[in-house]
Amino acid sequence: MFQLVELLISYIVIIYLVIIFSRKFHFYDTPNYRKLHKNKILNTSGLALYIFILYLCFRLDLPSSLTKIIYASSIVLFAGLMDDKKSLSPMIKLILISLPTIYLITDGYEVTDLGTYEYLGKISIGKFYFIFTLFAVGLLTNSYNYIDGVDGLLISTLIINFIYLTFLIDDQIIKNFFYFICLSLSVNLFYNFLPKDNKLKMFTGNGGSLFLGFFISFLIIYFYKVHNIHPAYLIWICWYPVYDFLYVTFLRIIKKRSFYIADNNHLHHTIFKIYNKSHLKTILFIGFTNVSIIFLGYSVCKNFGNLFSLILFTILFLFFCFFHFFLERKYNNN
Repeated sequence: MFQLVELLISYIVIIYLVIIFSRKFHFYDTPNYRKLHKNKILNTSGLALYIFILYLCFRLDLPSSLTKIIYASSIVLFAGLMDDKKSLSPMIKLILISLPTIYLITDGYEVTDLGTYEYLGKISIGKFYFIFTLFAVGLLTNSYNYIDGVDGLLISTLIINFIYLTFLIDDQIIKNFFYFICLSLSVNLFYNFLPKDNKLKMFTGNGGSLFLGFFISFLIIYFYKVHNIHPAYLIWICWYPVYDFLYVTFLRIIKKRSFYIADNNHLHHTIFKIYNKSHLKTILFIGFTNVSIIFLGYSVCKNFGNLFSLILFTILFLFFCFFHFFLERKYNNN
């Protein structure tokens, strides 16, 4: 209990130091035609979280294989912070995200197969493992950035992710690590939900969302390679970011729009409109759905097998596309 209180106080101190830094160097999310807020708001709670995670690395004596991912993530964090500050070109961001990805792949964090499945055996990536891993990490990293569009959505999704990962692993040190991350994310959620005119209100920012997406990507690889947890269990933590990313990407292809121009075609934007622009109702709806689908996916994998989990993942993506399209049409018609 003492350690919990100590770490909570430490994180609040980090938050306030980051607030001072952000104000001095003008790290703000400024309003535009897409943004839901009308005032400039600090966007560096992701930086505070990263500093706290570095602090936890020293306090908890984490495995070097895990801390290596955290250290490599600093480049992605830097890329996101610079994007928040100066709006980097998509190519520069791609390069900065690719550099630590390539480093970790060459250091053994590659995806050479997708696991073993009933009737199919092991699904091997073969000689394309390097490109596949690079592409998969890039997709997942950006997919978490995509869902950072409603107050509290990214943070609540990540809290659910880390709780699920805690449930999957037996290592008590890593369990504690994830518990403390959830603690810090809960603090971020508080600052995220402060009124828009409150000067302490903070967003995660591109620095935080890209870092966390990158971190989750390699945590999935780490859990499979080091702790032998099957991908059929791991895929469920990222169903929502992946589904939303693919849906929006396909929609942009169909409408012949650029991949890099942001829009409001994400599911959370539609749900937000349906709930009369209520951030709380939106994240509660998506959060409840997230927990339900993770539980369903885990249960199917546990009781029926890995292949059925993979099939369900595909079927639910098709249902997600239909559901999203139906909601958009219904809302637009009204």
